[in-house]
Amino acid sequence: MATETPAFAAAFNAKVIYVFRINDAAHDGCLKIGETSCVCQDFNALPPNCPELNAAAHKRIAQYTQAAAIAYELVHTELAQSFTQVADPQHKQQLNYQVRAFSDRDVHNVLLRSGIKRKEFDLKHHANEWFVCNLAIVKQAIAAVKAGRTALDAVESNPEPVSIQFRPEQQEAIALTIKQFRKGKGQMLWNAKMRFGKTLSALEVVKELNLSRTIIITHRPVVNEGWFDDFHKIFWDSPQFAYSSKDRGESLAVLESKGQEQHYVYFASLQDLRGSSKVGGDFVKNEDVFALNWDMVIIDEAHEGTQTSLGQSVLKELLHEHTKVLYLSGTPFNLLEGFKQDEVFTWDYVAEQKAKHEWDEIHQGDFNPYAMLPQLNLYTYNLGKLFAQYANSELAFNFNEFFKVDAATGRLVHEKDVQAFLDLLTKSSARNYPFSTPQFRDIFRHTLWVVPGDELPQTYVCGFTVLTLLLHSVNTAFF
Repeated sequence: MATETPAFAAAFNAKVIYVFRINDAAHDGCLKIGETSCVCQDFNALPPNCPELNAAAHKRIAQYTQAAAIAYELVHTELAQSFTQVADPQHKQQLNYQVRAFSDRDVHNVLLRSGIKRKEFDLKHHANEWFVCNLAIVKQAIAAVKAGRTALDAVESNPEPVSIQFRPEQQEAIALTIKQFRKGKGQMLWNAKMRFGKTLSALEVVKELNLSRTIIITHRPVVNEGWFDDFHKIFWDSPQFAYSSKDRGESLAVLESKGQEQHYVYFASLQDLRGSSKVGGDFVKNEDVFALNWDMVIIDEAHEGTQTSLGQSVLKELLHEHTKVLYLSGTPFNLLEGFKQDEVFTWDYVAEQKAKHEWDEIHQGDFNPYAMLPQLNLYTYNLGKLFAQYANSELAFNFNEFFKVDAATGRLVHEKDVQAFLDLLTKSSARNYPFSTPQFRDIFRHTLWVVPGDELPQTYVCGFTVLTLLLHSVNTAFF
């Protein structure tokens, strides 16, 4: 009796990464990265962009574009497989291949950790697979996944030179800090106001000293993106340097696995580090961070959170015998007494405006790097004379005491004096207080004054201006 010969189907479907674009104004400058699968019996028979891979991609894309009659252009297909050579345990001279599949999400994560943005077409539709980048970047991201990396390096994501021209005061701060650290000094403080360029300048110090391990800590984790962007402006031509954090750049574990040739800058929030049981926190985390021997610690906004007992515990664990520390702050009033004169570089708004106005006289015809900085008007009032009980012998005003809050009641300890201060701002006088005339009140009617701190805000109405004072009983600054 005749029997029917069984038919055998392929048992293995290989993953395929595909990339396409839509050539219209809404999709200009972005690409979609997706995945599908195809029958595969021989990996070597399916090179990138071969007919089989393209056909599989077209079939998948048609499932969600055909009904809407969307015209697209397929620009790349590639097997989503990585191959690693491994020795045969029985025949050590023979090499086998270990195959590992990955997904389009792995490619997406590399792009995101490298600072490549997702495309958002409107507030309601978030396109998770569309990215604002070119094909070369996507191919590099696929190659990074195959190599076991989680981010692109600065050279890959910034192939074009980025010209950074440091202003004279930035060059001075960089040179002074390098000189001090090479002399064996362990710390430097940059007392530099906002818009000095502390981030770029600090990273230039790291680059010129060729430091292997640098950690940036800050009480403001939101600035991670700014540090990440500036890192690429400084290290775009230095492939030996990488950026790392929990959500930007390469992972710390991958960087450490590369050995001594790998240099990197790691970003961490002070709040996250303080939560580690290693420094008295409640969680077992960041042990790898505290275990490393850091060459330099950069403390951004150093006046915030570093002077508490937990903040000091974090620094103690991070600092080793030869670790250098660079403190960055625009208001380091609670730090200055811990530094010698030659350990502080100062740049304030007065120096900035002076440099702006003197530039053309000194550098005739040269481009003025301060020209784009807006004019700044500084008006000062000597509160030390008006409220003498809160001033020292040099009439330096103690805002910490003036805005002190009772921990039990949450109310201002010197509430009458604070109210007198607010009333003073509206008083008609030859001193021209900011809200003392109808004209001034109209100019400043959208002013918001904030005193940083951890307490809930208390609001005072003063003329046409709402002054919101965020009060803290220990560490209060006034802006």
